[in-house]
Amino acid sequence: MNNNPNKPREYDAVLGGEVPPPVNGVVLGGIEGVKNRLKSPEARERASALIDALRYKEEGFQLVIEALKDSSDKVQIFADRLLRDKAGEKGKQALLRHNPQQCFTMLEDWQFETFYPNIGITSAISTAYDVKLYREKPNTGGRLGVIEYFNLDALKAFINDNQVSEVKALACWMPYDRYTEIYERQSGTLINMLCEASQKLRNLKALFIGDCRPHEYQKSRLYRSDLISILETFPNLEVLKLHGDAYNKLFAKKIYHQYLKTLILETANDNARAISQICNLELPSLEYLKLSGGTSGYSAIEFDFFESLFSGELLPNLSYLSLPSFKNTDVIVEALVQSPIIERLAVLDISMGTLTDKGAENLLNCPSVNRLYTLNISKNCISPQMVQQLSQLNCRLIADSQEENSRL
Repeated sequence: MNNNPNKPREYDAVLGGEVPPPVNGVVLGGIEGVKNRLKSPEARERASALIDALRYKEEGFQLVIEALKDSSDKVQIFADRLLRDKAGEKGKQALLRHNPQQCFTMLEDWQFETFYPNIGITSAISTAYDVKLYREKPNTGGRLGVIEYFNLDALKAFINDNQVSEVKALACWMPYDRYTEIYERQSGTLINMLCEASQKLRNLKALFIGDCRPHEYQKSRLYRSDLISILETFPNLEVLKLHGDAYNKLFAKKIYHQYLKTLILETANDNARAISQICNLELPSLEYLKLSGGTSGYSAIEFDFFESLFSGELLPNLSYLSLPSFKNTDVIVEALVQSPIIERLAVLDISMGTLTDKGAENLLNCPSVNRLYTLNISKNCISPQMVQQLSQLNCRLIADSQEENSRL
């Protein structure tokens, strides 16, 4: 995972803290010297050279962009951080073209460590922790097996640790079992515990609650209770990621949250209910929204909530919209291309749905789609001929693995 910008890391010494490099500064050897250092076999030397590259305006800027494909993951991450933190709007646009998710505040921005109650929080600079909400022990085959599906002992020990106030990101994990439901009452117990510890967790910026799925396409069946109290109790939260079924309620009343930038909800069931409750949230800073659909369709009344979401009034800064795995994708697209929000988006992901040539035609004829950086329509039901037409758009198109036998 990417490192937390606030956590000391391997290349912080070459970064020089938070002071940006001088615009008109020079370095030994000039731009040619920078290029030579970028050929070094040492990843640390190449990362150091990127700092100096930014002093040479456009030519140096291009060198940092090229470093996004460096052979070292650490140099790639370092280049990404420079573009995000030091290169302004041009840096953001470059990242949108290269890998849109690198532009946004994500759970992956923190490097997580597993919390072990017998060890505790090892130091104040370890700012992100995974905490298991279940107990397991080795089975006869030597592998770990779950023996208790809901246990908060580790979380209690974590909350009572003397250094918990330094933690900036927390992931609460349940085991994945498609036949086991973690009911709303148990979820409520977890949420109440977190909220009661809000003063201890006063620096929390990112929170994940969900299960350990063996494959990214498998969806969570955990039951979720009302999460309004999380938003009320953690006003500085920037990332909230959830796995779980929003069958009854998710955000049951209207609320304003000033700082939330990223909201991700993945569920196995129909997510029209989740859409309706997202409309209870006024999130002026939200940039990234991902809502995975489920197995069911939705009625005309429920579809009104999509139109409310697409109006953009509640999410004025939304730039990345991901609605994978929804049914009736053609209808969603028809509303989306006529909405104000399409003009603000940098990335639109409507993958793994039921989009046909009819819906794709609406995308093709929408001028605002050409202003996107990325359009992801992979794993839908579009003909090769339509994919070819869409490839002429001025945005990056991802259209892998269309299902021929599902085309209409």
